[in-house]
Amino acid sequence: MSILDIFRSKPNTDNQQRKTKDERKAECPYCHKALSKIPGAKTKCPHCGEFVFVRTRPKDNARVVVMKAEADKIDEEWTIVAGTHDIFVAEKEEFAKEKEILRKRFGGKEPSDNDVRWGILNKQIIEHSKNGDWGLYRNTRFQMAEILRGEMKLKNALQTYLEVCYLDLNGVRNVGGMNDPEILKEFPPFDPKESAFLAPGVIDLIKRIVLKLNLNKDEVKQIFIEHNSRSEKSLRLPISTEQAWSSLDKEL
Repeated sequence: MSILDIFRSKPNTDNQQRKTKDERKAECPYCHKALSKIPGAKTKCPHCGEFVFVRTRPKDNARVVVMKAEADKIDEEWTIVAGTHDIFVAEKEEFAKEKEILRKRFGGKEPSDNDVRWGILNKQIIEHSKNGDWGLYRNTRFQMAEILRGEMKLKNALQTYLEVCYLDLNGVRNVGGMNDPEILKEFPPFDPKESAFLAPGVIDLIKRIVLKLNLNKDEVKQIFIEHNSRSEKSLRLPISTEQAWSSLDKEL
């Protein structure tokens, strides 16, 4: 989750409490041709093929339909309002750095935004694993699943969502690099008795993908067991894949 996502999930600020002015128009900001309806979120113009975005400007609380560059500018303005602009700039610099690394790796070919995000998430996965921050590791795997779903790589997305569920059922925690055995005994990185849960939102996504792929329960179980068996062994998880499936099966 980026700092923008965190900010958008917070309670209303003074700016947000002011009455929002709806200045959206059913018109593409690129080619200025009429759209079939006023956009409510990111959508693709059927005329020029460009993606248009919906944002609320912090300066006047006006909801508008804008181009990508203007959407990015408004997002940055909100981080200034929230006092998180330094984090926004750091994330932007990290994105640009990873993009350049991938551009060189791809022989000069421009990487997609998802390629860049995936590269950043891969590095985060390694760091979280190294530090024993398995809660953060779980969240990063969820973000990867979201990218896969957005790219319609549904089988891979399903595997990753099922992995998230397996981690949740093992009660993942963050230990922040702690390696003192006495402390870890009291505050273990995996504690299914105290921290196990299943997120309804993830369950709903799994159900929708299973429906689209026309899979039965036995096929989903096979994917779950096969995909998570390596994690069970390498992470020495307290709940086996079979035990976890028994709990997950009841929710699907």
